[in-house]
Amino acid sequence: MKILITGGTSAAALKLSNALIGHQIILADYGDVPSIKSAAFTMVSLGDKNDDTIAHNLLNNCLDHEVDAILPLQNFEIEPVSKSAVLFDEFNIKTLIPKREILNAYFSINQIPKSSEYTIYIDGEVVFTTIEETLLTLHGRGENLNGAFYFMDQKLQLITI
Repeated sequence: MKILITGGTSAAALKLSNALIGHQIILADYGDVPSIKSAAFTMVSLGDKNDDTIAHNLLNNCLDHEVDAILPLQNFEIEPVSKSAVLFDEFNIKTLIPKREILNAYFSINQIPKSSEYTIYIDGEVVFTTIEETLLTLHGRGENLNGAFYFMDQKLQLITI
């Protein structure tokens, strides 16, 4: 699967790209980005940030790079991508964030949780985790989760920067 991860110049994006072994990773960020291409990932620019066209810009970049899924990490991207999930889906691009109806249980625009324990779900399946499997069975299994989550205070919180 080809996955575009936003916030590509951040440590969080690099950490997640390393965890997604077996997937083709594109790290993307706004403005100037280093021209780096490695066996692990490719880095691309999303252009200038425009708050009015976040979802449109991300969708265009996903189509340009022929990605299968997008993992938005920037706080300001979560709501626009969530609202546009149906549009992404029409182009067969999976949005790796919780569904809009349960998003608030995992995300707050003002909160940036940090933890060394995290897990990545795709279609409710764990593709990477640092959490004990017994704890994972208690969290997120019934909701067919998508996204990258920190595990803090006995609950999952969306990883954002």
